[in-house]
Amino acid sequence: MSFNIRHGLNLSDEPNLRDILRIISENKPDLIALQAVDSLADNGKVQFQLRQIAAQTGMYYLYGVADRYDKGAQGVGILSIWPFEKTQLIDLPKTAGADPKVLLCGLINVTRGLTFRFCNSRLEYASVMDRALQAAYINQMLVNSIQPVLIGMDMGARPNEQPYISFRKNWQDAAQGSQLQTWNEGLPGDRFDYIFALLNDKVRVKNYKVIRNYPQVSDHYPILATIEFW
Repeated sequence: MSFNIRHGLNLSDEPNLRDILRIISENKPDLIALQAVDSLADNGKVQFQLRQIAAQTGMYYLYGVADRYDKGAQGVGILSIWPFEKTQLIDLPKTAGADPKVLLCGLINVTRGLTFRFCNSRLEYASVMDRALQAAYINQMLVNSIQPVLIGMDMGARPNEQPYISFRKNWQDAAQGSQLQTWNEGLPGDRFDYIFALLNDKVRVKNYKVIRNYPQVSDHYPILATIEFW
C-alpha cells in the first residue's frame, strides 16, 4: 500500500488516524509506504503518528525525517509485517528554497532466497524541475540494485509528465495504465501516487486498486497492489 495521509488530518482538518487504521485493517497490506507523516510536540507530549499506527497494527516501522521545525518533524514512513535487516535514508537533490525531500528504504528478508528493498518517497509539489530531478535521482540510486526493489511514491506527477519518464524503462508500474485518479479532487488520469517494481528479477503484478470508499480521510486515495516474485 502507498498512501499520503495528509499530516494526520482529514479534509475537515480533524485527526484521521482512526480511519487510516480502519483502511489498513480492512485491506491487510504486508508493506505500507506512508507520505506526509508528522511527529509533533504539543504541550510537552510527542504525537508520533507512525509509531501510533505501528502500535495499533503490530507492524515494524521506519521513519524518514525530511524536514524539521520548531514543533516537530515531517517526512515519510514505512510499515512492514517483517523486520528490517538494514535501513537507508537519502537526501534528494533540490533547488534553492525548495522543501527538503528524502528517499527511505528498508532491506527485508522474507524467506531464504527472497530479500528485497522496500522504499518510499514524496517528491516536491511546487516545482516541476525539482520533481523531475528527484525522480531521476531515485531511479539512478535504485536501478542497479542486486536485490528486487519495490517503491511506493507520491510523485506529484501524472504518467504523461517528465518525472514519470525516469521510471518507464526499468520499472513496472503496478497500475498498468489505469486511468483512476489517486488525487480525490482530480479528474480521470490524475495519478499522482504509484507503486513500482524494479524489473531486475522475475516480478509480476497480480492486481491493483485505488481504495475510494473513504474519500474524506485525505486528499489522496490509498493505492494497493499485490506483487509476486519467483
